[in-house]
Amino acid sequence: MKLSSLALCLAMGVTPVTPVFAQDITLKASHNASANEPYGVGLRKMAELLKDASGGKATIQVFDNAVLGDEMESIQGTQIGTVDIAVTANETLANFVPDMSVFSLPFLFSDARQMDRALQEPTVIGETRELLREQGFHLITFFSAGTRHIMTKKPIEKMSDLQGLKIRTMQNPAHVDTFKAFGANPTPLAYTELYGALETGVVDGAEAANTNFYAQKFYEVAPDWAMVGWLEVVAPVIMGEAQYQALPDDVKAALDEVGKEAGAFQRQTYRDSDAARVADIEAAGVTISHPDSQPFRDAAQTVKQNYLRTDVQRKLFERIEQVE
Repeated sequence: MKLSSLALCLAMGVTPVTPVFAQDITLKASHNASANEPYGVGLRKMAELLKDASGGKATIQVFDNAVLGDEMESIQGTQIGTVDIAVTANETLANFVPDMSVFSLPFLFSDARQMDRALQEPTVIGETRELLREQGFHLITFFSAGTRHIMTKKPIEKMSDLQGLKIRTMQNPAHVDTFKAFGANPTPLAYTELYGALETGVVDGAEAANTNFYAQKFYEVAPDWAMVGWLEVVAPVIMGEAQYQALPDDVKAALDEVGKEAGAFQRQTYRDSDAARVADIEAAGVTISHPDSQPFRDAAQTVKQNYLRTDVQRKLFERIEQVE
């Protein structure tokens, strides 16, 4: 359940204030990856575009590596004014807006390009923006966190090879149930703890995209990589609705407009990065397998249906499925 801004302020010892912007506006943007990964690249593109579109009136200062807090803290920050813009995996945002969990379903999109087309579809954007507005957030755009595959300490040639393996998942019920359906023993764990957990055997594997599998050097402790493509991770870029409404009208319009371009740019950047990292992964000595995805897709069908629980979720799901 989403906490009110007042409750969050009191819990964090912060006195809530009404946002007041000077003539020159600098918005603080938070994300949890390094500066040269696609989140950071996308936000800096947005900053450049906003500065141009606003005639220098507004820009964005990007804070990398969770300097302003992890994803949960950054979302809370948009509610109380300590963060203006946050990029977060949809799985984290769904803790505040449960209907957003539709974007976290396995095999929701056929591939990264179909996801890109769906996230540019006006009705998908409009209905998601309204859903978030009702819960105190404003959707600027959608970023991507890549196509997710499975890393392990032994080769995975087919779905049954996952039987009983402890696989780290995000702390998301649909993801947990998906890996149960795959036959694994899902183990929710903080991302920051993953390398150590793989190294010490707390978990046998995890899921990730090519980009962060390579960037975080997970291949050192999980050298087998099964390219399944079980999930396209959506990463909404959000503001607090109050912070957004406090902006001058021309800046609001500019931010939403450049958000479209920056979102498309970032999603392309992630696709390019994921493609380029395959060669890097191979050069690092990783064993790459390509299991038949159909058994995984079949196993995920029940999970998808079980998590389409509200009319809003079913409507969004149908909108996305209609995008070719």
